[in-house]
Amino acid sequence: MNALAETWLIAFLLFSGLGLGSVAALAMGRLLVEEWVEPLQGVLGAMGRWMPLAALVLALPMYWLAPLLWPWAAPGATPNAWYFPGFVSARSLLLPALWAGLGWWLLAGGARWRAGIVLLILLPTGAIAMDDWALSRDQAWSGSVQGVAMVTGQVAGALSIAALLAGPPGGVAARTGLSRALLSLALAVVWLWFTQYIVVYAGNIPAEAAWYLRRSEGGWGLLKLGVALPAVLGAIVLGILPQWRDWRFVAVCALLVLALLADLIWLVRPDAAPGGTSLLLDLALLLPAVVLTLVLLRRV
Repeated sequence: MNALAETWLIAFLLFSGLGLGSVAALAMGRLLVEEWVEPLQGVLGAMGRWMPLAALVLALPMYWLAPLLWPWAAPGATPNAWYFPGFVSARSLLLPALWAGLGWWLLAGGARWRAGIVLLILLPTGAIAMDDWALSRDQAWSGSVQGVAMVTGQVAGALSIAALLAGPPGGVAARTGLSRALLSLALAVVWLWFTQYIVVYAGNIPAEAAWYLRRSEGGWGLLKLGVALPAVLGAIVLGILPQWRDWRFVAVCALLVLALLADLIWLVRPDAAPGGTSLLLDLALLLPAVVLTLVLLRRV
């Protein structure tokens, strides 16, 4: 049952994060009047409207799975004013529904002010959601930037998936704008990762240092330093090079998606109970769901 709960959590975080990231990417492009918005609007709109609703369905069993996933939800746990099963379950239902509604509302009109309002709502609610669902598994953790870093990575991943599905934009201005957007998001991800680590290191905060140390043991450190970080840095290097080519476009997007997946696992899985995860179960449940979703989005 523990392994099923862990796989369910990853699926929930992935779908909700990509839904949030899609709406944010669409709003960002509209606010800045970028030319890449038009060719990517179909895929981004579909992801932004429907993936949060899929996350909403996945959120329904979370109330019963909560004791297996979060220490504050276990029987006999010390009460917490912010984290308790009923409150988090309510937020888990409300926030994906809110993001889906914002996606529908944004696509209903092209005014820039709508995009600005959507972004103002998405950033704090997304950071709160990531604190709820991913970071609160360690009750000693209080790093406020990690939630924002997760949201930034989700925007980069969602925009990359939409770009891969829709293909490179045709016009020079659209290609240039998209490359700048992907590069800016990749730089923001690295900067947020680095600043959070430096704050913890310089502040010598024992509880948060333990959070990082736990993620440097075994293969977790390799996952972050050997997969997620090189993927983002590789995307930055390829994005900086002039004369944007199709193969580099595909490589940058694929690397940002890889970084998103690796970072998500690095953030969530070290807090799982020993022996409480199953790679086979992950592959059996997550892979078909992701492939089916991408096939459906491809047909948009």
